[in-house]
Amino acid sequence: MVSRAMGVRIAGRGGQGVMLAGFLLAQAAMTDGLHVVQTQSYGPEARLGAAKSDVIVSPTEIAYPEVVAPDVFLCLSHDAFAAFSDSARPGALSIIDERAAHGFETDEAIVLPLAETARECGAVLATNIVGLGALVALARPTSEQSMREALAARVAPESLTLNTAAFTAGLKLAVGQTNELELGARQS
Repeated sequence: MVSRAMGVRIAGRGGQGVMLAGFLLAQAAMTDGLHVVQTQSYGPEARLGAAKSDVIVSPTEIAYPEVVAPDVFLCLSHDAFAAFSDSARPGALSIIDERAAHGFETDEAIVLPLAETARECGAVLATNIVGLGALVALARPTSEQSMREALAARVAPESLTLNTAAFTAGLKLAVGQTNELELGARQS
């Protein structure tokens, strides 16, 4: 878990569950005893326009309740990448769905098949939860157990199995990436 304040920006299109993902992350962090601020915004079209949910998690009180330059950027759509990728701080952990990354410079990002993995789990609508799994595995803003508890508390019972599978798939998707990040840190 976090040892200092961490700003997370989750971005996508309206209807992709960006707000739910931010809410789940915030709830899991509160379960872990962290201080949390969660905000969200979306364009006037609400559906299909760029949307974002910002979450700050911190072991200490949060003095400023806005993510200005996120430490972690999870992006689910091409439009959201265009709108929000420049806001991430230099050296931020950026996790981008491979379809969102198409046509953009992503050398410093981790590009993963989030939507394809969600489809393999049973529904592309679970892309947000696959992304949360990858985010939790790579950035560790909260514990896996607290995230599973947040899913169980907030996701409709009829879709809990799908979303639990999607979260687990996201964790697994990030395993190779985690090893590469740790290797890079040791070589620095």
